[in-house]
Amino acid sequence: MKKQDEKDLLVEVSVMYYLENMTQSEIAKSLYMSRPKVSRLLNKAKEENVVDIRINYDTNEFSRIKRRIHQMFKIDNVVVVKTLKNENDTISELGYAAANELKYQLSDNTTIGMSWGRTIKHTVDAFEPKTFKNTHVVELFGAVNYREDRPEMLSIGFDFSKKIGGTFFPLPAPVFIPENSIYEALVNNPMIKNTIDAIDECDLIMTGLGVINSESPQKIWDSYVDPDAKNAIVNAGGVGYICARFFDYNGQFINHKINDNVIGIKTKAIKKSNLFIVAGGVYKARAIHAFLKDGHVNTLVSDDKTLKKILELEENGL
Repeated sequence: MKKQDEKDLLVEVSVMYYLENMTQSEIAKSLYMSRPKVSRLLNKAKEENVVDIRINYDTNEFSRIKRRIHQMFKIDNVVVVKTLKNENDTISELGYAAANELKYQLSDNTTIGMSWGRTIKHTVDAFEPKTFKNTHVVELFGAVNYREDRPEMLSIGFDFSKKIGGTFFPLPAPVFIPENSIYEALVNNPMIKNTIDAIDECDLIMTGLGVINSESPQKIWDSYVDPDAKNAIVNAGGVGYICARFFDYNGQFINHKINDNVIGIKTKAIKKSNLFIVAGGVYKARAIHAFLKDGHVNTLVSDDKTLKKILELEENGL
């Protein structure tokens, strides 16, 4: 079957099932195929985004969670999605919800700082194009590893700038440079300096949040932090990182050279701008909770199980 013919069939089956309320058996009979094949086609339609199912999460339970998070941490906007069985599915939901919230926060004459990561990638993918006047999109820090990072992950900021008709400021450098002389040479390179200066003018910072010593892969922690630095970060009370900067259980950035040698946003700039965090997964709850305690988050997009764990940690004084 030709690719377009298959796409036409996926659309036809989806319309019959979701819009015309036909059963799978009725569809099978109508199209002269087996019911299991209809089931496979419906699953493929979802996998290939022919069908995009969205749930309205406006429930009493979710409203209670949002209200409690707002009260405890003084966050202006709290967006909650359902924790799904598959982590990737949850991340996809987070991205869709973040994209929907972001469209209400963008306006003309805005500079947006954007980090790397899966949740941010899903947010950009889900964002419906809309043109704004005089907007800028700025990469917040360098790449972890240009050889390992997939091209689509390295183009997140660029892709978003195209969707909003903005000017893109790339940061073509490694995220971390331990040698002071090389660090100084890089940050004073005209192209890099131009982006770093633009970071200081950001009106909104959009980022994920990472954790240390997690069983789930964490690119920055796993890829560029050497064993000695990991021990020092743990001993300093480190619990997570945001924009490649490590923070402790009180949400304060730790005093370690690894935080001083990041090519990108400075720690004070992270807490100066409108901070929009997209992060979920119960294994991140302690780190998210720690950063929320510092009181600089304006928007948080997360999943219900993670937020319930955060509330539990706060209520128990942990």
